[in-house]
Amino acid sequence: MRYLPTLNVWEPSIQTAIQSGQLKLQRGQWLRCGNSAKPSRYIGMIGRGDLWLNHWQGSPEKTRLAFEQKTEAMRMREGKA
Repeated sequence: MRYLPTLNVWEPSIQTAIQSGQLKLQRGQWLRCGNSAKPSRYIGMIGRGDLWLNHWQGSPEKTRLAFEQKTEAMRMREGKA
């Protein structure tokens, strides 16, 4: 599966397509929340269709570390740890 161009998850049609499964994202997909200057990365879908994203943490190092921690937490949640 290939990564898609950066999508704006504040667009209702994008949210609906992701939640319905019409649009499938892989972990790490770059996403934008509105007109935020920094893109976010997709972690997964939790609950009843809530998107879990990793947002900018103030530095590239902190952002990468947070992404790795959230990815590991998602793997554990899915039983793939």
